[in-house]
Amino acid sequence: MKTLVLLTTVIMTTSSISTTRALSSSSSTPATEKPKWSQKAEDLAKQLTKTQLDRLREAGAMDVKRPVKIRAQRLDIESPPEEWMKDNDKGPEEGGVSKIIHFQRHGQGYHNLLGEVWRDLGYQIDLDNPDPAQNPFVRDEILDSPLTQLGRDECSARRQEASMLNPELVIVSPLHRAIQTAQLSFRDFYGCEEVPWVAHEGIREEIGLLICNKRRSISEAKLEFPKIDFSHIEHDEDELWNPTEREVATSKSDRAYNFLVDFVQSRPEQEIAVVSHSAFLFNMLNTVMDCGDDEELKRWFKTSEIRSMRVTFEG
Repeated sequence: MKTLVLLTTVIMTTSSISTTRALSSSSSTPATEKPKWSQKAEDLAKQLTKTQLDRLREAGAMDVKRPVKIRAQRLDIESPPEEWMKDNDKGPEEGGVSKIIHFQRHGQGYHNLLGEVWRDLGYQIDLDNPDPAQNPFVRDEILDSPLTQLGRDECSARRQEASMLNPELVIVSPLHRAIQTAQLSFRDFYGCEEVPWVAHEGIREEIGLLICNKRRSISEAKLEFPKIDFSHIEHDEDELWNPTEREVATSKSDRAYNFLVDFVQSRPEQEIAVVSHSAFLFNMLNTVMDCGDDEELKRWFKTSEIRSMRVTFEG
């Protein structure tokens, strides 16, 4: 355990590097190859898909009836954009509104690295335990965990893929790793007057207990990310944070539904990029959206992964 504590301290010390390095350290030109994940990452995503789906079922979050039905259909971004809305024959007057949404999970954060170190050393992580000796994600040093160097590299490598898209709006979680990810992957749209960048509390990671998911103050975030519009966030400090327990699955589902129906559906933009987090996105795709039989669309996101889909609101 002493070795583990030492490694944790080293990782947390490294994570104090300024988050503004994320943009300055990226390559000035897009990557030429679509990045691939390690077999370890593939295996972890497969494992989490199974275990977290079981937990959603146990929590009663599956098959909840809601006023607006939200359908999702995976898109091939290499096909012509005019094909993306083909066969979409429902207009607003028929109760159907469709948008193209590119969802992305952030790149590797220091909390992800810390979890990987623990697992490699054979330690089990109890996510509900408030003791840092049993749960590294409750350490104070990991507050609003930023990207690692690998995470920055992952996101920069996604730039070519993102440059093929045409978002009219970029929505980011207010957690720093999500904003950094968007800056690096969607760099070609950053600072463009015609493409607003908006932070939204509704798409942040699971709220409560885990310090890595507690956000810094908005006043601090504005200093580091002056081009992001934080006006949709009500409180400067993290008033949503519960220091004693993790957010339940049904609450995450409600957040995802409200974000999509109350915010995204009413936006005038037809093509949108949303940069968020793995647990939130997995919950959204499996409890809020109807993805049909597309198991690939519903699986756990790997770090920095972009998944494009046509999202249709009915009702």
